[in-house]
Amino acid sequence: MRSLRTALGVVALLVATASPGLGQVIEGPDGPVEFVGLKEWDARDLFDAIQELAPDQPFHACAAVMEMELGFAEAAAMSYRTVGSDDVYTVVVGVEDSAHVRPRAIGSETLPLPDTWQTLKTVAEEDSYTLSSAARTLHSRAAAEWIGSDPDALAEVWALVDGASSQEDRRFARELLARDASRSAREIATLVLGNFVDRDASWRGLVLSMTDPEDRVAAVAGSLLQGLIYSDRRRPVDWSQAREPLLAHFGGTNPWSFDLVLRVLVATEVDPEFGRQLARERPDLLLAYAGAEHRGTQAPAIAFLMAISGEDFGTDLEAWTTWLNGRSDSGRSVGE
Repeated sequence: MRSLRTALGVVALLVATASPGLGQVIEGPDGPVEFVGLKEWDARDLFDAIQELAPDQPFHACAAVMEMELGFAEAAAMSYRTVGSDDVYTVVVGVEDSAHVRPRAIGSETLPLPDTWQTLKTVAEEDSYTLSSAARTLHSRAAAEWIGSDPDALAEVWALVDGASSQEDRRFARELLARDASRSAREIATLVLGNFVDRDASWRGLVLSMTDPEDRVAAVAGSLLQGLIYSDRRRPVDWSQAREPLLAHFGGTNPWSFDLVLRVLVATEVDPEFGRQLARERPDLLLAYAGAEHRGTQAPAIAFLMAISGEDFGTDLEAWTTWLNGRSDSGRSVGE
């Protein structure tokens, strides 16, 4: 996923604090830089390599360098404004091994679109910010005033989406996602899925869309889910039929949104046994997040571990690792 976020270095400047952990933190040009998920690379060596390759590029845009120049399978760099400081805290996630990176397969067709869909597609191609804002506020429209988009443009997109709410639209959205080669067609199909979140399949489809090889499709899915988990449409979801896309996320596909996936699973009351299967099959990135020093990175991982385990080991990464390995502190297998 390189075309948008990695190339442009999209940064979220959010309020954040830090907590004790095992992340590799060094001082960067604008404040602390924490490297999460590294195995072969040392944080200092990686930092120096990035600076040498792109000395004039803002460090928060380093994900593109990591992927294109240094051989990382996936990378993400997210920056946060630290409370009470002018510093920016940057979290860099590096996925070195491509073995479990699984972007979704995309189709090769160009399906004809109904008029409403064609108008939405034009918005996707000409005003991606408004489309993403409409996705985030689709189920919480009163919050739109905080987004910063043109209210008339937002209202137009909402009206178009509202007009694509039949069961035929639902089926067509799924067909586009499976068969269409156009990025913008998959963007609007993902947005239309937001009309059908009374169905578990739509939640699962959104998580699948977050593994799309085109960043803008993944971003629309993420915006929808971000809004949904804080709306009155949030509810328990059966995730068992989304095993492969979820394993793709746990394996490092789209590290920009791994924390969101964890928050979605907790918010929708993932079945603990299914969650344990995911965590034990792909534990590395989850444990890397749980051991991060940055609280905003660490907290979703620990909340997920608590939800699937019934345990509360707090920030004790060694205890969580022991639990994930299926052993209790006494040496007995968990569940014995």
